[in-house]
Amino acid sequence: MTEEAETALKNYDWMVRHRGPEHVELDWGSRTLVWGGGGSDLEDLCRPGFTPATDVG
Repeated sequence: MTEEAETALKNYDWMVRHRGPEHVELDWGSRTLVWGGGGSDLEDLCRPGFTPATDVG
């Protein structure tokens, strides 16, 4: 597994566990991670530090 894929999975796992599976959705058509009243580009899942699960700090 690539480091980028591992980071994305850790970030997605954190989002689902902390926001709830009913509040997090991957919208493949728009390439958006949707949660609550907001969202983010799917590329953000690959970014270290996007969630505390991958905090580099």
